[in-house]
Amino acid sequence: MSGACHDRLDGGIEYELSCDGCGALFRCGDDSYFSWPVLCSAAEAEGWGVAPDLGGEHRCGECVISPERRPGAQDRLVPA
Repeated sequence: MSGACHDRLDGGIEYELSCDGCGALFRCGDDSYFSWPVLCSAAEAEGWGVAPDLGGEHRCGECVISPERRPGAQDRLVPA
């Protein structure tokens, strides 16, 4: 659960997306922070694995491709 929303002083809402694996914050240089679906689309375009809701599981591109970085990941056995 790494999605959050924050009330702005002007009455708007700003969304934040962080990785459940390593805690990295998703950063973009546009106004995607004002819409959760737009922010998720922007993150997916950058390689993130994003759940459609705030409470879902979200992973940065590094954690998506590196299963060993996931908390609680089990060792994988490789045949000799």
